[in-house]
Amino acid sequence: MTDFAVDVQGLSKWFGLLKAVDNVSFHVKQGTSFGLLGLNGAGKTTTFKMLVSLIRPDSGTALVAGYDVVKEPMKVRSHIGYVAENPAFYTRMTTLETLRYVCRLLDVPVNEEHRRIDSALELVGLLDKKSAYVGGYSRGMRHRLGLAQALLSEPQVLFLDEPTLGLDPLGAKNMRELILRLRQEEKVTVLMSSHILPEVESICDEVGIFDRGQLVAVDTIKNLRSTASDSMNLELVMTGPNEQVVQALWLIPGVNHVVSDGSRIDINTEKKQELRPRILQEVLNNGAQILSFGLKESSLEDILLRLVQTDASDVPHTSSRLTPVSIIPRLIEKKR
Repeated sequence: MTDFAVDVQGLSKWFGLLKAVDNVSFHVKQGTSFGLLGLNGAGKTTTFKMLVSLIRPDSGTALVAGYDVVKEPMKVRSHIGYVAENPAFYTRMTTLETLRYVCRLLDVPVNEEHRRIDSALELVGLLDKKSAYVGGYSRGMRHRLGLAQALLSEPQVLFLDEPTLGLDPLGAKNMRELILRLRQEEKVTVLMSSHILPEVESICDEVGIFDRGQLVAVDTIKNLRSTASDSMNLELVMTGPNEQVVQALWLIPGVNHVVSDGSRIDINTEKKQELRPRILQEVLNNGAQILSFGLKESSLEDILLRLVQTDASDVPHTSSRLTPVSIIPRLIEKKR
């Protein structure tokens, strides 16, 4: 039995002459969360679609919940949940009718429906909305209902496409808390794609950064901060502006940039040299009083922009409008 909920080896996909995904490999441990990041057209959405078995890879392998996405797509779909960027439902159905309908599509045993529906609704905070029509839902409530329908299959792996896009701050906070609760209490493995980078930092254990179809980095955000650049950023705050300090800092060998904003100075230095004692000495020598001085951590946005080269304006934008994967196989079977 593998420790990986998702295990990807050498995955590639062509669209005509465009190689959208190029020999991508990574794995996600069970019960953890993984973020797929990259500019538009970088390959993350295509990778997402291959992992939920909506499109077939041209080469490579991918195991999700222990099942091969090419050889056992039905098994994959029965062990995952998917929440779309903009969940869509029949507006003239109530919450309960909607989830019962999804249960039928999932072949959930009749004697299990009540328990699964109540459990999912309680988790997302909609238990008191069973009789409410979906057409009256706010965007945040639709997102929560989307998460509820994805949980009806009791998934081992949950795929989230921009889970808080368009939500107000309170709705986004509630969604993040729900995702974290699923990981901690239900031991669900989470894969998410998001452009809201602070959200990824708060949820994901590891991230994979895509650029031009290739996976250019896979690591924890902490490790990426320490390895993605050969320089370090420092922040100095003084009691007031001091131009002499700014000029003195520029003269220190190993200092790359000095940006002054009144009493605050941002300093970029070579990482291979420890320049903080020298910087402090120069500040004191020039009569400045220090309020704070320390390392300024790179944001995930800084890391992403350092690692990618793709200009988003040069590549076609492909929006993610996937049908919920838990429903697709049943619809196909019924049509046959």
